[in-house]
Order: sequence, then C-alpha cells, then structure tokens
Amino acid sequence: MHDLSGDDQPPPIPRELESEYLDTRFKNCTRCGESLADFPGGFQISKAWKKGECVFEYALCDHCRTALMEEFSKESKERLARFQDENVNLMGGLDRCSVCNREKNALNESDFVLTGVCEGDRLLHGIMVCGKCGERTQELLSKHTKDTWRRFRDENFPGPPGDEVLDPVEPISVLM
Repeated sequence: MHDLSGDDQPPPIPRELESEYLDTRFKNCTRCGESLADFPGGFQISKAWKKGECVFEYALCDHCRTALMEEFSKESKERLARFQDENVNLMGGLDRCSVCNREKNALNESDFVLTGVCEGDRLLHGIMVCGKCGERTQELLSKHTKDTWRRFRDENFPGPPGDEVLDPVEPISVLM
C-alpha cells in the first residue's frame, strides 16, 4: 500500500494488468462503458489465466464493482470477508498468491487471477490468487452469488469462457 498523502506516488499500472485482447490499457468500464481515466473512486482490473493463457479480463469502475458486490448474497459477502480477514495477505502484490504465498511462477503455476485497484494510470493495490486458492474462494459462494456472477459474464462477454474458467470473483471484497 502507498501513502498517498506524502511524496510516495503509487507505481504505474503494470503491463500485466493491461488488456491482452486490446494490447493496451483498459480505457472503459466493462459494465457501463464509462471512461476509467478520470473516474472518481478508481477502478478494478481482474484477469484470469488458465494453463498460462489469459482467458478472461475486465475492468470495473468503482460504481459498477460496488453494484455487482451488492448483488451478491449476504452469506457470500460474510464468508468472503471472513476468508479475507483470516487468510489474505495484501503484501504479496502481483507476484505471490495473497492466500498461500506461492510464487506466481513456482511449480508451473499456470492458473491464477490478478486483481488490481487503480486510479488514473496508477496501481494502488494488487493481488494474485493462485488456482488452488481461487477454488477455495469459489466454495464460499452461494448459489445466488454464482448465478449473479454468471449473469454478469453472460451480459458482458459473449461466447466462451464457460464455467470451467477460474472465475475472478476476488476474495478481496474490500480492497476499494
């Protein structure tokens, strides 16, 4: 985390959080289409890799991220918050799993999700969740929340990725 009140300016958004499909920075919110550049409150980027290939990516303005989280069941939000409090270390950044501390490139780890909280062109917080720990977070979600996530995917992403993709519903529900 960075002290925004002093001279310590957050780092630029790294290449690994840029869009693989557009080969540039995310410019608009995936859900509402608003420009992210000047969005008050920042935005979140999530990218999922399966077998080393980026299979799913999105950027959500703070308003849309909050609205999506509000659609999740109370049970899921409570479980995710408890999981975060008990298991998540925010200090690993984008290189280590925030849950188990496994390095992103260790043991041929090829399934993972990267999530960054950004403002303007700066990364405020970033985390990596490996595939095994991502599966643990999926077990915390109610049917209602899983249905909400599927609806979000269906409304915003035509075609694949399908249910076999590690869903990037981050366990860090309060990063922003």
